[in-house]
Amino acid sequence: MLFPAHDLGSNDIFSREGNLASYIDRILLPGRLYLGNHDPEGILSTIPAVSTALLGMFTGEFLLSDYLKDKPLKRVLLMGIAAIILMAAGKLWNLVFPINKNLWTSSFVCWVGGLSLLLFAVFYLIIDVWHFKKWAFFFVVIGMNPITIYLAERIINFRSASNFFFGGISDLLPETWAPLVNAIGVTAIGWVFLYFLYKRKIFLKV
Repeated sequence: MLFPAHDLGSNDIFSREGNLASYIDRILLPGRLYLGNHDPEGILSTIPAVSTALLGMFTGEFLLSDYLKDKPLKRVLLMGIAAIILMAAGKLWNLVFPINKNLWTSSFVCWVGGLSLLLFAVFYLIIDVWHFKKWAFFFVVIGMNPITIYLAERIINFRSASNFFFGGISDLLPETWAPLVNAIGVTAIGWVFLYFLYKRKIFLKV
């Protein structure tokens, strides 16, 4: 969609301040933007973000329904086809409407939604259809308390704990490996925290 606009802030439509989403936010939410001239959770970007949530909800409704309940392989096939269609749509849309997480563009919704659905279909096949479950315990611990770890990450400094326990390892490796080691360390410490809650059957739900 093309239309004349004043005070975009930049001639570069792919810059943080020169896009339609930021322009609308500056008009409707002046002085309230998270980054001054842009808000990653602004008004316009919220609409496609809701679409992302709906994709997950529709997938859940599909699995809870009786449709193909006795034919799980066909369910996997349908999810795989839907995933490929979404990813293809995202890539094609990217030619005119770039995949951009910060703006949560519609092409980003299609691409990431399709990729997520494809991975979900693979895990559904392995765990629920083929019944290979023991290896997935690591993910079960996380999945039982997703809201807890989401909130805890904002309260508990897992990064500092990771640097304390794993900082020596990252110092021995090339500098380019440091972010990976730190990410693994943060994940490991967060998982231990969740496992502590899991063993005591402490689960935060909404």
